[in-house]
Amino acid sequence: MCISAEALALFLNLIAAPISTEPGRIIVHATEQDAHWVQVEDRWCTMAPQIQGREMFAELAKDDA
Repeated sequence: MCISAEALALFLNLIAAPISTEPGRIIVHATEQDAHWVQVEDRWCTMAPQIQGREMFAELAKDDA
């Protein structure tokens, strides 16, 4: 998922999680796990939704076994 810098700034101002930064990367230290946002040209991208989805399906598959 990628969003504009303005949308990321709004998001970061709305959440209460601590963040850390380094050039081209913002890390949101959320309750469950860290979410890494990486700058790609003029947008900021994260794999957090895909990672969370894979983990959820892995848990469901484990429960079915």
